[in-house]
Amino acid sequence: MYLAPITTVMKWFPDRRSLATGIALSAFGAGAAIAPGIIQTIVDYFAVAPEFIGTLADFAHGENLSAANTHVELITLPDGSQVIANSSPVGEPGRPVIVATELDVSKLPNVTRGPGVYALGTGDTGVSKALGSLGLAYGALGLLGSRFMMVPHPQWSLAPLDAKDRGEGVGKNADIRINENNNFGLPASYVTTNTLQFPLLWLSVFGNATGGLALLSSSKLMITDIWTGVAPSLVTTSFATGYVSALGIGMAVGRFGWSALSDYIGRKNTYALFGVGIPIMGFAPTLCHSAVASSGTGDSVLPLVMTFYGGSVLAITFYGGIFSVLPAYIADLFGQKHAGAIHGKALTAWAASAVAGPMGLAYLRSNSVESATQELLRTVENVDAFHNTFGCSASDTEAIRTLIDAKTITIGRLMELVPPGTIDPTPFLYDSTCYVAAGLMGVSALANLSIQPLDVKKTLKDLKATGMGKSQPPQKNSN
Repeated sequence: MYLAPITTVMKWFPDRRSLATGIALSAFGAGAAIAPGIIQTIVDYFAVAPEFIGTLADFAHGENLSAANTHVELITLPDGSQVIANSSPVGEPGRPVIVATELDVSKLPNVTRGPGVYALGTGDTGVSKALGSLGLAYGALGLLGSRFMMVPHPQWSLAPLDAKDRGEGVGKNADIRINENNNFGLPASYVTTNTLQFPLLWLSVFGNATGGLALLSSSKLMITDIWTGVAPSLVTTSFATGYVSALGIGMAVGRFGWSALSDYIGRKNTYALFGVGIPIMGFAPTLCHSAVASSGTGDSVLPLVMTFYGGSVLAITFYGGIFSVLPAYIADLFGQKHAGAIHGKALTAWAASAVAGPMGLAYLRSNSVESATQELLRTVENVDAFHNTFGCSASDTEAIRTLIDAKTITIGRLMELVPPGTIDPTPFLYDSTCYVAAGLMGVSALANLSIQPLDVKKTLKDLKATGMGKSQPPQKNSN
């Protein structure tokens, strides 16, 4: 549903390849802009809130078990999970549970009972049913659209324009040359194995796309993790959904705008402009640290939130532009005839980034969570409260490791036990991700700057002489 429409539209508009592909691909961005609201509505429709059992005693602030006769008592099993204790005045003994903090609940719009103990295995996020419904809808739309798609006839040509429309002496001959350009180009097998331009272009796409996908795939998680704790009254669930929609709008604008601009300033120069994303990603952690520092002084964090918001939307326009400019970039470098096949091979960079981006983000975030958790554990002073909460000693490293792996010990729950004034490390979990993304974008920028023009006509002539090439360059019209 991606490659076929793009190669088709390039053949219909050979004189404005990049603009045509930009318009076509802007539909992807437009879909990303309207989809979050639709998806969230469908998810909310199917979502079922988990069963609320009760609240926990606040051991960190001096509440003891004898005074907590209206709260749920938990015990920790050897595997690190927690169940309701036999002595608990609330709940069914032995029932597996999960504890949600106030920050956890703020991220779940269908949970309205507040922080406390919830029964494990109850409720439904609604995601699986929503995905099934969306899959049916997308499949139907794709099937319908395919019925209206066709490639131009081999003898089709653009309607000749009058000289006054193109400039004296251009007119018909220019249209002939434009249409002939559809019928020559370097073979895809030669391009991918014998040119330096292709791997450099591949690397340029990979680095930029990896950073973009890391942001796009986890945008809602990032905005809530980084900013909800800093500005809870501003960064609500609806704000986060609007942020995801804004990224979709940015991607649509980028696909159309950058592709149209590239027809005037060139594909290589357009890709060079995408390097502006390097300082945007590299500066993001500084914004987060400044926001945390400002929130403790009473200063407004709104300018910092909106700077992050606007910077990430601008960065995502670059991600959209990468793919709308790419087909025309390929046609400019290697000729139009086999651009579709070459484009398909170049999109393996996108496939690789689709794996590396989200997985890299998850790996880096996991390492950051581990480091933050260990730092908070060293900060805990009330060892009795720790023992009452998790059922083990604060010095029992083996048991603590089990509890961390079982996600019983989390940053949110530790923040309830650490001394007042301890800074929540959650907004800093993506620092390393931003720095790595900025580095990859820097590599992409260098790769793009290293791409040199290729003499396609001469290369085809050489290939023909050696019996490797079958495509012919356009001949000059004698009229």
